[in-house]
Amino acid sequence: MAINSGARFYTIMMCFGLIVLAGCGNFLKPEIGAVAHKESRIALVDGDTAKGIWQTGDLHVTYALAQKGEIFTLTGKIFFNRSITDSFPIITKLFFYLSYLDDAGKVIETVDISPVIPTFGSIPESLPLKFSGVRPPGSKTFVFHYYGGVRASSRGEGDQWDVYHFPFN
Repeated sequence: MAINSGARFYTIMMCFGLIVLAGCGNFLKPEIGAVAHKESRIALVDGDTAKGIWQTGDLHVTYALAQKGEIFTLTGKIFFNRSITDSFPIITKLFFYLSYLDDAGKVIETVDISPVIPTFGSIPESLPLKFSGVRPPGSKTFVFHYYGGVRASSRGEGDQWDVYHFPFN
């Protein structure tokens, strides 16, 4: 059975797309044992609720942490800075992660805590963060990291801008 040129082209493009996505996945998730920058680490709480604000040049996060038994809970909101939203009001993607670290700042585990975003929609005033799971044994701190894209127009015209924070050596 012969494969027509359209199907062959589609197959090649799908393979290429998977290779590109695999590369992005490796960028987004640090290897186990990677060391996080000291200034990016946030202390984990045992039993108490802790609140804080974390920020980069692109966005800031208000968050609350709590631990009840083995369950670790994070709630919060992501806010893009006006310097982004005034020029690039359309969000195209956002991958947001939390990496648990040991007492030396080495990655133990990374979890995807990305909020659901509208495809090529306007950047909302805030994006919700909500995660609950079992905290890995030996975790003492964590870091946030992200990769996303924004653009000037929803019609695919105009400038695009990548936003990211990857606090690892």
